Order: sequence, then C-alpha cells, then structure tokens
Amino acid sequence: MPASEPADEELIASYLRGDMGAFDRLYRRHDRKTFAFVRQMLHPTDRATVEDLHQEGWLAVAAKAASFAPAKGRFSTWLFTVLRNRVLDHLRACPPQADDEADLDQLASACAGPEQLLVSKRLVEAVEGGLLRLSVEQREAFLLFTVVELSLAEIADVTQAHPETAKTRLRYAREALRHRLSEWRDG
Repeated sequence: MPASEPADEELIASYLRGDMGAFDRLYRRHDRKTFAFVRQMLHPTDRATVEDLHQEGWLAVAAKAASFAPAKGRFSTWLFTVLRNRVLDHLRACPPQADDEADLDQLASACAGPEQLLVSKRLVEAVEGGLLRLSVEQREAFLLFTVVELSLAEIADVTQAHPETAKTRLRYAREALRHRLSEWRDG
C-alpha cells in the first residue's frame, strides 16, 4: 500500500465516525482476498451462494466495526475472523454438496490448446480435490496462509487456536496437497 494511503485501522476509525467512503476503501482493498477465501472455504458451492455469503460477511463487518480493537491485532486479522465465523456457520447449516464443473471449466479455459486445456483442467481438479480432502481446519489454515497471506500468529488469532496448532494444520495441509499433486503427476 502506498505511503499516502491510510492504514486499515485509520479507515475503520473514519468509518466509525460516519465516513462511508472509508468503509468502501476497506472493501475495495480486501475484496479479492476475502472473496477468494470464502469461495475456497465453501467449495464446491455455486457462485451465487459464495457471493451472498461474502456480502453477508461484509455486512457483519460493518455491523460489528465498533468491536474492532486495534490493540488486539491488525484489522485484516479481525476481518478474516468475522468472515471465517460466517463461513463456519454456513458450513454447519449447509454441508458442501456435489462438485461444480463450471468453475473448473472457467479456470481451465484460460489456457491455450486442447492438450493444455485438458492438463490444466486435471491439475485444477487435483488441487480442488486435495483441498476438499483436507479437514476444514487444515483448509482454512492453508487458505489463510497462501491466499490471504496471514502469518502463523495471525492464523492462530483468526482460528482461535494455539500458534503451534495453526502451524501443524498448515504443515498437514501442505503435505496432503503435495501427496495429492504427486499422485496426479505420476498418474
């Protein structure tokens, strides 16, 4: 973020003083990562459900903004805690169902040529299959680390787990995905 850009903590404080534009800036700053996190945590789920839950998560962030305490950690850690709780509530109420082939086709279609398309589609299937085989805790640790780029300490805060537990979940997730991709490569 450029030096002229206000920090997240300044923007949330401005929002709490009534500056709606500050919230809009926070949303634009974090939208891509929050959407990716929600999408991958809910996979396989249709895009409309992901969009709805992502929007509900941001509405919860707006409603709970006053509960953010800068002394307890960064805004992004608090943000992903709020989103994570919405996702977990949804997963408890509606466990994941059948796979959505449209997402695989969309990701794979960016490649050139039919052979590359087939290889890319199979790779995406292997990665998504590997993510689905992870426990919810391992998947969220992996996504928070790789997609959201949180530190292990921040992942521990978001998941309300001991830092060593977060580290172990991430390690197991990486090992499982590495094994899944080696099967794909060798198969």
